Amino acid sequence: MTEAAEGADAAADRPFDTGLQTERTLLAWRRTCLALAVGNGAAIKYLSDALGAWATLLGFFGLVLSVVAWVLCSIRYRRAHGGLVRDETLIVSGRLPAIMTAAVGAAGVAALVVLFAQWRPW
Repeated sequence: MTEAAEGADAAADRPFDTGLQTERTLLAWRRTCLALAVGNGAAIKYLSDALGAWATLLGFFGLVLSVVAWVLCSIRYRRAHGGLVRDETLIVSGRLPAIMTAAVGAAGVAALVVLFAQWRPW
């Protein structure tokens, strides 16, 4: 490998800023994905009595969305980091927030169904 190629690899691996903003953002997205996966796992386990097969279906849908969001947050980080290191431009898309919104929306619908299925005010 030539010295220029080694220098380019080293430059791509270095942090863009000393505050590690893109790295902290990646960690925050990963924590959110993990929390979403744990919540969906709990929904599968504890809501199956109230919703039956729908709880399992919604829970697995949420688990799939959390895995997709994990992959997207890794891709988003690589794009953002690469763009910032190369030419100081931020290259990101809105797919990750859209996936997370869909996952949280599915969890909210499941919570409302359980609330109205279990709520007997009379």
